[in-house]
Amino acid sequence: MTRTSTMLRRCRVLVCQGKFGIGDQQIAKLEHSIELPMVRSILLIGGLAVSSALMMGTAPAKRNMPITMADILDTAQGLQGPEIFWGPDGVGLGYEESDIKGYDGFNKFVEAVQQHGLTATLKGPGPFTVFAPTNEVLAEYIINGGQITADLLKYHVVQGIVTTSAFSSANLMTLQGKSLTYRRMYRKDFIDDATPGVKSEGPSKSASWPSDIMCDNGVLHSCNQVLIPGWTPSS
Repeated sequence: MTRTSTMLRRCRVLVCQGKFGIGDQQIAKLEHSIELPMVRSILLIGGLAVSSALMMGTAPAKRNMPITMADILDTAQGLQGPEIFWGPDGVGLGYEESDIKGYDGFNKFVEAVQQHGLTATLKGPGPFTVFAPTNEVLAEYIINGGQITADLLKYHVVQGIVTTSAFSSANLMTLQGKSLTYRRMYRKDFIDDATPGVKSEGPSKSASWPSDIMCDNGVLHSCNQVLIPGWTPSS
């Protein structure tokens, strides 16, 4: 075996053992035996390998941070509802019928809950499933002679978490004491006479209603009708 090969083997051993504090005399001997750039390359490669191993070995453990969400009422307060289109009224103002005028919200539902003493309930641990009518839905209901009561609001709240995929099989007993009715018609899921979470059929035809909004104490579905206790398919 040549002197150069011997020095290379010694250099590799030093690198593998992590002994990078090589004395000047050892480096000098290596310089006389092989080219200095080759020594430096070997040391550099070894150093990178050991450094990478150290970094991998000392990497901090990952922490599973808890995901925080707002409760049902706080979520409803800030939730963007379905689109409101200009429709025929916007044509004279320079808008297309399918142009979006704004978005509905759920402030009136939250206010009604607060006014009828249900805040503590819907901020409690639950979990609950809430079918929340939008501002425009509630306004139309009141204009047509409807009254908002505590019983009416409780009829929009189901104990437990019921996602849209579970509508057909879930227990839909409400806090009011009566059960909601599920039906599948016209390729849509009906809860009583409403279609919570219905999606758009195209611009200016219908809006997209948010659903399956997860909260830290339940789930929220927007509702395009006010649910009325005592409703039956024939009513």
